[in-house]
Amino acid sequence: MAGRPSTPPLVNPLLAFVDVDIVSGQDELARERLLDHVQRFRAPGVAPLWVNWLRQRADLRFVCMVRDVREFNDFMLDVVRSVPGVRETRTMFSFGGRADIDTLLELEMEVSPTSSTVASSVLINVEPGKDRRCFQGLIDLPPHPQVRQVWLLNLYHSHATDLMLLLLGKDIPAVTGYVMSWVRTTEGVIDTETSTMLDWRWLARPEDLVELCEHFFIHNRDRSRGSPNAA
Repeated sequence: MAGRPSTPPLVNPLLAFVDVDIVSGQDELARERLLDHVQRFRAPGVAPLWVNWLRQRADLRFVCMVRDVREFNDFMLDVVRSVPGVRETRTMFSFGGRADIDTLLELEMEVSPTSSTVASSVLINVEPGKDRRCFQGLIDLPPHPQVRQVWLLNLYHSHATDLMLLLLGKDIPAVTGYVMSWVRTTEGVIDTETSTMLDWRWLARPEDLVELCEHFFIHNRDRSRGSPNAA
């Protein structure tokens, strides 16, 4: 019986964000099993980058770089959804965005259980027709003394949200103020949902981060300014 034909790697890798809902009462056990499965996972088509605990929901979020969608499907079925205690999963994909490469590479050093730095993910709904203007308006927000943008990614294909903004802040009040006064007042923003991320577990190998920067962000940064797919 012939094996499954190989799938050529994607020309440009994409990012996958997997939110994992855990059954109440099985939080610690399910988390440890999931982390063990993901840390032992090895496949050329999928590179787990990090995992976060979402404070408000007591759930996990995995961030992966996907080079082969078939291997990502196997990863979801065999590594994530097979763990006892996993109730359901939700996946969002990003095909482009803009990022501050220096801040991205500082995440591993700045966000840890002993660090006072706060990392928050802001999901943004945008008014249709104002997508490009809103995207550029968020990119052009002036520097803030206590909050930095890590990335702004497009999620226009998602049914729930249009953009994802990752912020690093001095503390929760600083991030909250930034979102309320700066993000939510940007033209085109309809609504936002902010999640604070704890327990930043790095899974990426050094070569994965280099590839992420070279193929996803640096490549996109060279595109024309003002496009929602530009970085």
